This record gives sequence, C-alpha cells and structure tokens, in this order.
Amino acid sequence: MRLFMVIVYVAIAFYFVFVSQPAIYVPMFIFAVLFIFSLPVYKKHVIKNVRKKIVEAQKLKQEGKEVKPFIEINSSPWYVLMELPGITSQMAKTAVALRKENGPYPSIDVFIQITKVKHVYIEHIKAVAYVKNEIPPVKR
Repeated sequence: MRLFMVIVYVAIAFYFVFVSQPAIYVPMFIFAVLFIFSLPVYKKHVIKNVRKKIVEAQKLKQEGKEVKPFIEINSSPWYVLMELPGITSQMAKTAVALRKENGPYPSIDVFIQITKVKHVYIEHIKAVAYVKNEIPPVKR
C-alpha cells in the first residue's frame, strides 16, 4: 500500500512539474515530508500491536485455551519477527536475509532451525507463528 502511495505521489508530482503549476509545489512538499515522517510511526504501531497480541496469546495458552497463529513467517518484516519469543534483532535480520536469498521457508520447523532458537521458546513461537502453504517433510 505504501509503495502504491509513493507511485501515485511521484506521478502527480511529475504531472504538475511538466504543467508548471507552482501553486501545487508547497502542498506536495508538505505531503512528502509528512509521508516520510509517518513511516517510523507506522513501524512502532505495528510492533506495539504484535507485542500486545503475543502477550494475549501467551495468557490464553497458559489458561489451556487454543491459540490461532497470527504471524506469517514468510511475509513478516524483521521488526515483527524480532517480537517472537527468543528471537533477537540480529536473528530476525538474518532470517529475512536468508528468506530473500533462498526463497520462503517451507515450514515453521525450518525457520526455528535456521534461527537457532533455544528449546524453551519453540512452543511459544509455534503458538503464534505459522508458514502459509507449509510443505510437509519428506519421509524416507
């Protein structure tokens, strides 16, 4: 969605530059500044919501209720993966870099093996994270 907004903004800016209507330059500059400064706020908002959902999921799991996973490993940015229990920022950045190089993770177990999460956190991660279109392991 943000990429779409940037494309529309650039297209409108080029149109008004070529038509040479200087009255629109100031509002467009203000819009660009607001957009740039809103990006970190958006990131903080996403992190806050993920933290809140993880805490709620852990409480439900402690009460013995079923928790539906809500973090998709293959489409989440590093700052969302970092909020998973036991995942550091470096582990999350490495996981995203490996995902870009090698393609999506086939299963949550592969993600856990690659990030080298401690055994204490594995069940917590499996409770809140999932892989869309998970590929089952090959049995020999």
